[in-house]
Amino acid sequence: MTTSKEFVAKIVAENEALFEASKMNVKAYFESNPSQEALVEHFIGRMVNERMNMVEIAQTIANLPADTDPLELQLLSKQAHDEAVHFRMVKEVIEHITGEELDVAAAIAAEEAKPTAKGAGLLAKYEAETDEAALAAYQLVAEGRAEAVWDQMAECIEDEFISTSYAKIARDEGFHANIGGWKLEKLAQDEATQQRVEALVVKMRRDLYDISCRNTTTAAAGRQLVADAYGW
Repeated sequence: MTTSKEFVAKIVAENEALFEASKMNVKAYFESNPSQEALVEHFIGRMVNERMNMVEIAQTIANLPADTDPLELQLLSKQAHDEAVHFRMVKEVIEHITGEELDVAAAIAAEEAKPTAKGAGLLAKYEAETDEAALAAYQLVAEGRAEAVWDQMAECIEDEFISTSYAKIARDEGFHANIGGWKLEKLAQDEATQQRVEALVVKMRRDLYDISCRNTTTAAAGRQLVADAYGW
């Protein structure tokens, strides 16, 4: 049987096509020179997504059993804190673009009325608040993709304030992905668990690619990349 370490390494390697295709979508989107209004709307969606991540991870922590490894509590608590920081940082980016203070409550309400696709929504879809394997898989795939996407945005945006902010967010997302890998190595010790996680990861990759296309655009080269890698 594949060891849990080998299993996680396999998932990481197979994520690359999704990550690269998502980066291609982001690059194509920003090269299309979206208007300031479109850019603000785009970043509001990302701001709300960070807040959703914060809430979902905090709820997961609240639901953990009393015998949870203290290190896991520490790592997840740091992630929840990071998401709160990202929420603030994207808010500040929006205010940097508009030159005005953002009415956060109104922005969130508007986003709820006309929602953009959000990776954080997959936490509820896959019941990650109560399923530790689903949460670990989400972190490894979704947070790993988030690192690639925020990194790409940092490269695409010339404004130093925005670029520096997004590069910082990217580094944090990479750390969150590593938490998922660490947890999966502990969980995926048997074939049945590995098969269940693999099935979840396959679905998550497709969901995340669709979210990428809906939030940015569909780069032809990226579409071919995921078709070749995953048979979509």
